[in-house]
Amino acid sequence: MEDLAVKMDLFLRGGAVTALATCALIFLVNPTVWPRGLSVPALCFGLSAYLLVSSPNLGLAGTRTEAVLVMVAGVLPVLAIWAGAEVFLDRPVYQPWHGVMAVLVSVGAWLAPFLPFAATARGVLVVLLYAALLYMALSTAAEDLVESRRRFRRWFVALMALAGLGISLVELLRLDAELPPPAYPIHALVFLVLTMLFLAWAARITPDLWPLRQEPVTSSPAPLSAANAAVLQRVEAAMDEGIWRQEGLTIAELARTVDAPEHQVRRAINKGLGYRNFAQFVNERRIEAACEALSDPTRADIPVLSIAFDVGFASIGPFNRAFREKCEQSPTEYRNSRSASNR
Repeated sequence: MEDLAVKMDLFLRGGAVTALATCALIFLVNPTVWPRGLSVPALCFGLSAYLLVSSPNLGLAGTRTEAVLVMVAGVLPVLAIWAGAEVFLDRPVYQPWHGVMAVLVSVGAWLAPFLPFAATARGVLVVLLYAALLYMALSTAAEDLVESRRRFRRWFVALMALAGLGISLVELLRLDAELPPPAYPIHALVFLVLTMLFLAWAARITPDLWPLRQEPVTSSPAPLSAANAAVLQRVEAAMDEGIWRQEGLTIAELARTVDAPEHQVRRAINKGLGYRNFAQFVNERRIEAACEALSDPTRADIPVLSIAFDVGFASIGPFNRAFREKCEQSPTEYRNSRSASNR
């Protein structure tokens, strides 16, 4: 029985590494998805290292190869977060603390063999990272207008994050010291299945799944059925009436307003107007109104924060980010440039 478990482990682990190499190659030879798509080969590389070093059946214990693979595998949680953000968010925003977390997790893995407390601290951080990945996948799904990506993300990233959480907890609690032989082929099978599922979905490198290199806010609109065209007309009418000014407007609220199913509203906006994200669709109107207000000399005494609230933003941070994405300058810089040109 133990020999069978070892053979199954080697077979499944080899299959998983082969599938990961195939996935990485597909993205490497398609420069249309660079630089964002490079996160996928990086994740595949890290996963391959982890699969090779996490089984005692490969005979790598105590070798230099193992030491190198451990260093590469130590970065895996960071690569998972990076790939998740690049795949499922059209315009991920990275903060300085993300970099700090990445360094701590990576260095913690390299110091773990020499400093026991480093392994514990890193384990806690890794659990938090995978929890953040799960939260990101589920919390941003509501605004995703790309139907195939929205359906896929809910269960795939959830499975990936849960697998990462489970493995991290096992390692953190030192439960991996005496695992029974059947545990290793099951471990390899989980990664093989996840890799094949991802390949079946993401290897179809099309603009619908992967934004072009320039990351446009919109893609080319597609022809709509009569029913979807009617829904789109009602959506545009509601937007013209100013529903976008509602703070915290969701696609569910918009669907109720236009008396249409939520999935149909998503399809109408995505296919009919080319938007990939609901927030971008709404913010387009909000930023246009903000630009008009900031350009108006009679409103020069109104604070930028008041204008942000007036056009539907709940705080100044999201307003500033959305404004910079659209106008490539801050609201204050935009107002000053318009004021100078009007003199």
